[in-house]
Amino acid sequence: VMEDGTLVFSLTVIKGENTLFSMILYSADGGENWVLSEGIDSGMCRDPRITKWERGQILMVSTCTDGQKVHESRDMGRTWTEAVGTLPGVWVKSSPEGSWEKGLDVEALTTVTIEGKRVMLYSQRRCSSWKPKASEPYLWVTDNNRTFYVGEAFVDGPRDKTFAHTLLYSDGELHLLQERGNITNRIISLSRLTEQLETIKDLLIGWTRLDASFSKVFIPTAGLVG
Repeated sequence: VMEDGTLVFSLTVIKGENTLFSMILYSADGGENWVLSEGIDSGMCRDPRITKWERGQILMVSTCTDGQKVHESRDMGRTWTEAVGTLPGVWVKSSPEGSWEKGLDVEALTTVTIEGKRVMLYSQRRCSSWKPKASEPYLWVTDNNRTFYVGEAFVDGPRDKTFAHTLLYSDGELHLLQERGNITNRIISLSRLTEQLETIKDLLIGWTRLDASFSKVFIPTAGLVG
């Protein structure tokens, strides 16, 4: 939901036999009418995840043939640009081969306000060709200037795994919605991330105090040259 109440969903559209597009579907009148945006025609992108960031800005993370990419739009999907460096230290093009950094996949993300500070929460898994199972998802928080590793979002059991998950924040509580199970049986579960939320709150309080202390630092400029 955007600041003006516009409802936004992400989806993958298949055109022809082998062409995939990531795009959004939105409604500005409470769901009575829906508008399909332009698609991201870049590397056969699918499985988009979206979140809002600055006012009117939508960030979309999608899985493309050459790795995960981040695109942004400020006109409700009429135009998309690749968001290179928009969130330094957060987004990397994932790859099943190579180093740790190149094997990180963003799986869930959301923008929230905690302790009066607007931040983005996101989860990543590390994937590799030599490991049959992806790692447990790592939970991160960023304010676009700093990024902090909170911890594991959850741990899969020995007999089941998580096929999909999303982060939900409502009424001051952080929740994890999961689709779990095995090949024959699957369930939907909702759990609270209480410890992770407390860690995030303590961190944001520290960031706020640090910013306040920096703002009080006076650097004299009289007599400086250059």
